[in-house]
Amino acid sequence: MTARIRHCVECPKCRTRYLPGRSPYQNGSFLLPLVEGFTEEWTLYCSCGSPAISSQWSWRDLQQYAIPGPAYHRGYGAPDEIVLLSHKWRLAT
Repeated sequence: MTARIRHCVECPKCRTRYLPGRSPYQNGSFLLPLVEGFTEEWTLYCSCGSPAISSQWSWRDLQQYAIPGPAYHRGYGAPDEIVLLSHKWRLAT
């Protein structure tokens, strides 16, 4: 199975990586736009903490990741599963 290349946001505490278009997530985390209807800035609420760990993201902050099929269908995954693409690789494609 081939990996998909997508942008992700990452929890600063647990490093779980999330695909923006898949919220809410099965693990209880969710991503909300900062402004209703505006999809370029979000707040990630990760379920790794109690209360949830929040972090803000802008479209320009996102990086590209290689995402295997199971993580893509879940909408999230661990750093060893969803791998950051190197700058060198992105320039080659």
